[in-house]
Amino acid sequence: MEQKKDEFFYFILNHSQELIMIYNEQGCVEYYNDRLLELTGYSADELKGMYIGELLQNVFDKIENHIVLADAYQGAEIIETVVYRKNQTCFPVEAKIVSKVLEGKEIFICTAVDMTRYKESIRKLQDTTAQMQESMKARDAFVANVTHELRTPVNGIKGHTELLLEQEQDFQKSNYMKLILDCCSTMEGIINNILDFSKLEAGKFQIEEKPFSFYDFMSKTEKMFTTLTMRKGLRFMLNVAPEIPDRLIGDELRLTQILNNLVSNAVKFTEQGYIGIEVTLNTRIDDEVELFFIVVDTGIGLSPEDKDKLFKSFSQVDASITRRFGGTGLGLSITKELVNMMHGRIWADGEKGKGSSFSFTIRLRQENVAANDAEQGAVIRQWKSSGNFNKIAGEQDLMSEFGSDINIRELRKNFEKLNLSMDMDNWQKAENFAAAIKHLASNGSKELQRAVFKMEMAIRKSDSEKARNQADKVKELLSVEIKGLEI
Repeated sequence: MEQKKDEFFYFILNHSQELIMIYNEQGCVEYYNDRLLELTGYSADELKGMYIGELLQNVFDKIENHIVLADAYQGAEIIETVVYRKNQTCFPVEAKIVSKVLEGKEIFICTAVDMTRYKESIRKLQDTTAQMQESMKARDAFVANVTHELRTPVNGIKGHTELLLEQEQDFQKSNYMKLILDCCSTMEGIINNILDFSKLEAGKFQIEEKPFSFYDFMSKTEKMFTTLTMRKGLRFMLNVAPEIPDRLIGDELRLTQILNNLVSNAVKFTEQGYIGIEVTLNTRIDDEVELFFIVVDTGIGLSPEDKDKLFKSFSQVDASITRRFGGTGLGLSITKELVNMMHGRIWADGEKGKGSSFSFTIRLRQENVAANDAEQGAVIRQWKSSGNFNKIAGEQDLMSEFGSDINIRELRKNFEKLNLSMDMDNWQKAENFAAAIKHLASNGSKELQRAVFKMEMAIRKSDSEKARNQADKVKELLSVEIKGLEI
């Protein structure tokens, strides 16, 4: 039985992929496996009794005829070194050495793994990485040069067209020139997207942390997008939650770019109806705030299978979209990267023919929290008097005054969103708007309050027919109680 155990033991050792050597206190090799013979080129007779330092040079020292590890390897669990062949060439290994006292005699066992292929793979990977980096540098330089060369003639065409437009009296020619300007703007957008995408891939895109006024930012946003949507005959709506602090720290320019990409897309794919932006405060912990944005439209919408393609580079939902509306498919990919860099996430919802919504979160810091809170009231009053926003802090009391101008405006606005949410079968959002309507109508008649409650219950159950019937009932009662109100 013992002989069979020994045979089995030696069978395992000789078929191991590791090199195995057993040597004594003097460093003389007493056992080796077939793998060592195979890789070193020594014969069995040559290895028997050989000083192990000939195989693993510079690894050992001798003290009073006893072998010890060299100082460089003392305490190391794994030794990275080389094994020398008979012809004095060598190959890299990772070795491990342990000792054992057997029958009063200390023996040493060295196992080693041939690292030749691994080292070669690392070298090839490093070479490939270096080549890729050189290729990316060349590509980035090419993209930068090409976009610069493209931007120069586009700016020239745009500038000369604007000069001609100022002098042209003929209506038809003026329209042609406006079309040229639109084409130039589209071309500028494509050039900028290509350049931004190249920077993102190269890791050269940076988020700047600078203080800015959130309400000033939203005011500029409203003016910019109102002009953009009016050119296509669309309405633009903006809602801003009152609890959002004014003085924030973040990248105002990149946030503008995110919203511009989303709203431009919405305008591109919407022929009639409206584009809306809503901003709310998700969380506020110490000086950090997380904002939630949603951009909604009444455009061509999305199918469930299209959503996965939206945020991929050079991707649009289908080829007909590219042919009909144009674009590179980079805008949303860049937007996703920017949102990620601002510690947020982005997602899309929608239904074919019933519009779409793009939601995203970002994290910003609040500048001088105590001072910000103290100044918030003054900032809110200033914006309230300027009339820049559809919903602004400080207007909550007036909103609750049933039948006031603000109350009527908010009722209309929330009914628009409620109808759109029900059209898109987005019952979670519909429930939110129904709750807002219930609050706005809380000072109405008991009959109105019961009707709103029934509407909200039907929406919670996702009962489309009953919810729409109850919504019509609420509208009818509102038109009676608030004379002249039409929703």
